[in-house]
Amino acid sequence: MFNNLRKYLSSLRFTILLISLLALIFAIGLWVPQKRLLKAIYLEWQRNSPTLVAFLDALGLTTIYTSPITITLWLLFFLNLSLVLWQRWPIVKNRITISDAKIADPVTAGGYPFRRSYPLPGDLDGDRVVGLLRKNRYTVLGDAAGFYGVKNRLAPIAFMLFHLSFFLVLLGGLISVYTEFVGYVDLAQGESFQGELNRYNASPQPKLPKIGSPPSVSFSVKSIVPRVVQNTPTGISVLLVDDRGTTHEVDINRPYSTGHSSFVFNHLGVAPLLVLKDATGKEIQGSYVKLDVLKMKPDRFALGPFTYTATFYPDFVMDEGKRATRSMEFNNPMFFIAVERDGKKVAEGLVPKGGVLEFAGYRLELLDMPFWARFYVVKQRGLSILYAGFAIATLGVIWRLLFYRREILGAVREQDGVRCLVVAGRSEYYKSLAEDEFAKLFGDISGKA
Repeated sequence: MFNNLRKYLSSLRFTILLISLLALIFAIGLWVPQKRLLKAIYLEWQRNSPTLVAFLDALGLTTIYTSPITITLWLLFFLNLSLVLWQRWPIVKNRITISDAKIADPVTAGGYPFRRSYPLPGDLDGDRVVGLLRKNRYTVLGDAAGFYGVKNRLAPIAFMLFHLSFFLVLLGGLISVYTEFVGYVDLAQGESFQGELNRYNASPQPKLPKIGSPPSVSFSVKSIVPRVVQNTPTGISVLLVDDRGTTHEVDINRPYSTGHSSFVFNHLGVAPLLVLKDATGKEIQGSYVKLDVLKMKPDRFALGPFTYTATFYPDFVMDEGKRATRSMEFNNPMFFIAVERDGKKVAEGLVPKGGVLEFAGYRLELLDMPFWARFYVVKQRGLSILYAGFAIATLGVIWRLLFYRREILGAVREQDGVRCLVVAGRSEYYKSLAEDEFAKLFGDISGKA
């Protein structure tokens, strides 16, 4: 019974069944919104259809990729893979091992579909035939009385490599999942960052790794320069200086990578330096305020006893008595700031860089107008193993299909008084191509091509 179970678990039929069930799981994952991947859609769906979502939750279909049934299928898949490798290794080992026992009669040996006989010229002896085969990258055992040759002898190892690559992908995936950190951090020009966890944005909350720690980094933001051409944003140049004094440039498709961590540019905002002073000129409070105000979207902030609503115009102009921007280029940057206290509007006005808004005995000075950038931060330790797994899988497929194995049997014999080279050949793949190759090879050797 145990042998029958092991035979079934390692069978091709069971492999196909597992792959089909896993494909079904992935299809369900694409159709049913998943909590982790599509949280906003899932929450909206939950509000609209609470009964249905509760039912799917109970079945684990909204967390399908980590559900018990999916984990069970993956365990069975790798059990199947392990059994297949365990059973195939003796076969692979036997195939890559060459010995005189593989020398057989090319006329009667089974499993060789290509069989031909070639007359040999009188000046071509059997040893030269074997030597010519070796020049064509065949490993040859025997002599003119009978020989066995094989090309790409180690090709069966590619089968093992391809299947072993799945275990590397699994290992890399597990390490990536358990060491993954995901978070967002907003940093303004001139600001330093030493990887403090409390500096990451609270919404969404950082995803902490189950094993390991958040990114350990130290750098400062030297400059943030957006690029806008003909009213179209084309890129961003963020210069970071690490603790060794090395400068790194971050662009839209060029993250800053260090220590298994990547800082990917995600969003741009304005961080004006605002100082609130009283009537005597004494500074009450001042700070760089990170405002998400691009595309003229208003944002709020607090300074001193007041709250403010700020709207930003990159290229300010008055159009028919209304505030507007000529373009998205930063040619004439201007803030429109409305001041409130206890829910009542106190004042409002336009404030350029270096400008002042005076109200109720106070002065709000805008001293500088740098930018801030939001970085999407990811740390994963298993990616190199994961990529190595995919690379080995690709190598295995290329090796197996392009450098496929060819075998030949041959002997020099007398046939009807004529000295002939009698050969038989076979290949793993591309039988017609291999037979054409054999015909040309032995035709060239015999001088009958």
